[in-house]
Amino acid sequence: MGFRCWLYNKTGINLYKSKNKDKKFNQFKRQLFLIKLIFDWNIRKKIELNKVKKILLLRQDRIGDMIITTPLIRNLHNNGYKVSVISTKDSIEFIKSNPYIDKTFIWNWGWSYTELFKKILLIRKEKFDLAIDLREQLEPKTILFNILTGSKRLVGFNKSNFFSFDVSINYNNPKNHITMKMKAIMDSVFNLNNDSLEYDAFVSKMIDEKGKNYIDNLRKNNKKIVVINPFASLRERDMSLEQLADITKTLQSDYNNLEVVLIGEQSLLNTIPDTVGIHKYSSHSILDVIPIIKYCDLVISVDTAAVHLASAFNKKIVGLYGLFFWDVRFQKLKWQYFNSSALPKNFKIENYLHFNEYAWSPKTSNKSIQIFSQQGELINTIPPRLIIEGIKNILN
Repeated sequence: MGFRCWLYNKTGINLYKSKNKDKKFNQFKRQLFLIKLIFDWNIRKKIELNKVKKILLLRQDRIGDMIITTPLIRNLHNNGYKVSVISTKDSIEFIKSNPYIDKTFIWNWGWSYTELFKKILLIRKEKFDLAIDLREQLEPKTILFNILTGSKRLVGFNKSNFFSFDVSINYNNPKNHITMKMKAIMDSVFNLNNDSLEYDAFVSKMIDEKGKNYIDNLRKNNKKIVVINPFASLRERDMSLEQLADITKTLQSDYNNLEVVLIGEQSLLNTIPDTVGIHKYSSHSILDVIPIIKYCDLVISVDTAAVHLASAFNKKIVGLYGLFFWDVRFQKLKWQYFNSSALPKNFKIENYLHFNEYAWSPKTSNKSIQIFSQQGELINTIPPRLIIEGIKNILN
């Protein structure tokens, strides 16, 4: 067998054949190639659940992703497993009061490879029986970390080309709600077929009472409380000041029985001009706004984290979504080049890279509505008139 054939059989990556001149994609190929060649030498083994006690969830994502993971955490805990989580700082802050979690570890996307290996050594000391990679994305740094956690078994989504993953769950239905990924794990790995997929959101008694008292003080004469979250985790997904001004002005003029509360990062709230009758809730972290959402009547949000939180408390929801793409060409090259075996014939990467009415919809039995931008546009391009119509449909 020639050297080129051996490389291809070992890694699934043909570095010689590709003529793609995309610098970013070629860098991705080289990094992934080296990771597979040097580290991906595992012989897949069957998961014996009777030998699994300690589980590490690899959730290197944002707060919204952590919220939709809480049903998996709860169900694993309730079935006798000790569950630990590694995630970004804000996401770890969100689960700080979650009673179903054993240990937490902070992930930093800015780590150098030296820092990454230091964290790997720390994780390996825990001797986890099973690690679960909850991300479909292919990033060399997370793939390397996940392969080297030292867990006895490794599970992931659409990772069949990595020998280090003992189980690769084929998941490629963009019309499923995002929580169905959690169900896929519970069903296919743990045989937990009938467990609840409801979200959890825990805070201390002090934080809960502070938020409740704030809302109660606004509820004079049985007023309704409308919470608006105009900011997302990425500035491209923010509501514009013009949209916010039109919405709040209309709510104030057309309804005399409600109060409007703005939530979000304090530095961003400070950029919004003070308006009579519009309240800004001072918060230091995501934990502070949980009771505000819990005790209000309607949540209007551009951020899926707030939509998920509102769903956890079965609130009325107006969710705003931008149908813009995340570097579609690069993502499509990654998927087709390396992970094609996990893709259906009619696969469209666009369905995976933007929000749609299925995957990220509000998960509530209460009234809710989703409002989308035009294809390829940002949230701040949605006409305020459409947003106001949606809000009135919910309020009326």
